[in-house]
Amino acid sequence: MLSTHLIKGILAAVLLVSLCLLPVFATRLPPESKKLVQEIYPAGNTRIDGSVELPDRNLLLPLIPAANPLKKLKPEGLQKYPANAEEPDLLIYENGWAHIKTERKNNTVTLKFPADLPEATKKKLLTMHLPSDLIVPNGFVLPKSMKALIGDLNIPIAEDVALMKPEFGRKPAATEAQGVYKGAGTFAIVSIKDGSIILLDAKNFTKVAEFPTEGTPSGMAFVDARIYIADQAKNRVLMLDPLARRFLGQIDLPAGTAPKGIAASPNGKWLYVSLSGSSEVAVIETETGKILVKTKAPTGPGKILITPDGVYVSVLSVTASELSVLASYNQRLIGSCKLGDVPTGLAIHPSEKIAYVSNRRSNTVSIVDLTKRTVLNTIKTGNSPTGLAISPDGQKLYVAQGRDNVITIYDTKMLQKLQEVRLPLDVDFPYAISLTPDGKHLLVSSQQTDTVGVLDTEKLEFSKQIQVGHTTHEIIWIPAG
Repeated sequence: MLSTHLIKGILAAVLLVSLCLLPVFATRLPPESKKLVQEIYPAGNTRIDGSVELPDRNLLLPLIPAANPLKKLKPEGLQKYPANAEEPDLLIYENGWAHIKTERKNNTVTLKFPADLPEATKKKLLTMHLPSDLIVPNGFVLPKSMKALIGDLNIPIAEDVALMKPEFGRKPAATEAQGVYKGAGTFAIVSIKDGSIILLDAKNFTKVAEFPTEGTPSGMAFVDARIYIADQAKNRVLMLDPLARRFLGQIDLPAGTAPKGIAASPNGKWLYVSLSGSSEVAVIETETGKILVKTKAPTGPGKILITPDGVYVSVLSVTASELSVLASYNQRLIGSCKLGDVPTGLAIHPSEKIAYVSNRRSNTVSIVDLTKRTVLNTIKTGNSPTGLAISPDGQKLYVAQGRDNVITIYDTKMLQKLQEVRLPLDVDFPYAISLTPDGKHLLVSSQQTDTVGVLDTEKLEFSKQIQVGHTTHEIIWIPAG
């Protein structure tokens, strides 16, 4: 006869398996609603959570009725507010669903009912709710009068009067105490071969510090005045204070996971770490250092980047030659697409959900639509493209050609080559490249020499070479000095 403990163990195991097999549900707009909103906003892009991205960076968020009658929609049954607007702020469909447009206020996103909305209609809307799988916009705040729309979501609330103030949502001035300076900032550079982290002053382009790790550092991310460094050999994430110039500790990861890439969410709450040894992406809570969830990824995940709005997490898998995309609202893989051979560099457009991937063996750059997980176009490059960088205005793509020892600049709209600049003799086989925030200088690492190059992007000439004492690989710019 089975013991009580054994029965409980079996039931617990069955429950765990059942939970793991649960499907991920996403909001699906009724087909007629989707068709109507696309007719009114033809340039809009419908997301998996039922909201619609608009060209002006605002969103149309779906409101779901408490009782959802599945009756067929008629175009003439659509209500628009303002009534005569070509692009209204509120759409109410005959089947009870609605779409309401967000409003940007400084660094926040909020909602507001149109001025011409009848009181009875407003009361009816307040019986509805936002979808539980909504990809919540970065900086989203609801007025207290619309609190009923929250549903199952965790969204900050603000007094209506406070939201109306012009200064609401402005970022406070950066202070030295926050570890953020108003100066030029710092470049952090990894030497994989020698296991060192090197800091360069981004104003004078001089070496200011070096930190041995006794491991194999790879990807880096900066958040809350700390540099987080993925260490493959030691199965850990190191924490470095660039101002105090000392290590603060580490986050231990399971043996054999070999963390390679790392990125921080824009709100600083989570770290996304690619575990190349187990083909997973771990989501780590920065406050506690705990792994919240691990998601399976294509074989050999490496570089990770997040879109500026924090919605999509792009993961580059070299072994599988794929770019996979995770949705940050549920930390699940939502799709992937095939790339060229040996994908190496990864860059995200500053204002569009577009990723650029250099394919080292194919001598191409793939341009990927992250919302559709498809390759939109391909740029033919020189030999062995490696590092990528995009100008702050999104108009220029910089590509390091490893074997040709040049930096090539392309127009991101026309996909045409604009210029090509040869590297100095003491910078050989460029790997990663990184722009200063003003786009005036491009730092170039070297896999074969101990020198880092500094390209003046206005004069298109290398203005300086910095001897750092090691071959170099990954580079990030951080707003600290």
